[in-house]
Amino acid sequence: MSAAAALVAPAGAVVNGEKISESSVPWFASVGGCGGTLVSPTRVLTAAHCVQGRTIADLRQVVVGGDIVRDASHVAMHPNWRHRNGPENFLDDVAIVELAEPVTTVTPIALAATDVPEASITGRGRAFAPGTGHGESEMLDASLRSAPLHTLTDAQCATAFKGYKGSSRERYDARMRCSIDADGRDPLYSGCNGDSGGPLWATIGGVPMQLGVVSWGGDRCGADRLPSVFADVTRYRGFILDPSPTWAPTSRGTVKITGTGKVGRPLTCVTRGFVPDSGAKVAYVWRRLAHSTGGHYTPPREIARGRRYTVTARDRHHRVGCTANAENDGGFVALGVVSVLVKG
Repeated sequence: MSAAAALVAPAGAVVNGEKISESSVPWFASVGGCGGTLVSPTRVLTAAHCVQGRTIADLRQVVVGGDIVRDASHVAMHPNWRHRNGPENFLDDVAIVELAEPVTTVTPIALAATDVPEASITGRGRAFAPGTGHGESEMLDASLRSAPLHTLTDAQCATAFKGYKGSSRERYDARMRCSIDADGRDPLYSGCNGDSGGPLWATIGGVPMQLGVVSWGGDRCGADRLPSVFADVTRYRGFILDPSPTWAPTSRGTVKITGTGKVGRPLTCVTRGFVPDSGAKVAYVWRRLAHSTGGHYTPPREIARGRRYTVTARDRHHRVGCTANAENDGGFVALGVVSVLVKG
């Protein structure tokens, strides 16, 4: 889960979860360091923050059920991906990965249309919460684990995160759902780093059904008594099963800055080698990068958009950087980040 990057690196195995076999959840998938689920023979559902800025080549291969390997052919983030939840996550934190060949030997997980009071979180994220005295080898054990969680109402979720200011600065929103350890006693169950994109699911009427996609949580992975937060699958059924979504760009390129880093002079962000596809356009963002001096830290700050930027007096002794992304409604590909030092 993130708490967004926390779950990616943007929740090893479920905190205090029980080791389970791949065969017990054959629809579970591994996608570029995150979890996912097979929702159709050719489609895997995961979190948007797991695929942001990445091409299908970056994701490499998708593994379903522990041993079924498929190449990814396309990726699509939710059309509202431009609505951020903190700097590293998304308010609509869902994405789909199209497979180059169908998986015909596994029954996809169904998408739930009803709610249940108890559900399970499954993943390969950290097995223990940070700061609980466990060694690195224990923390990073990537065994598949699962744990039961208790469903909270929207009001309870909002109350739990009221005033919360985590390192990734996410906020709870009604398009999400959250679940927490049922009894609040040790061992506390929770999602954690590496579980992102995986499922919150339950067996309903004898059928495995997915209720949520692991998105984010508290910095301490349940040890802070905060719930795990999920994208609510019932709200995204149309997108998840859309037969013709807008696929994200696939082409890469390089970026450079032309011009001198002097006050009053223009800088230009130039891309090379990018071939527009899927209706993608290049978006340019200029930032004054993070800066430390005399024990004082200044965080990065967006200062302009567009290909050109005129250096100001405020930029003196800072690095000014340009980020170029190829974007469409299906997501974006990071073409590159370059910077120049503005001298006094």
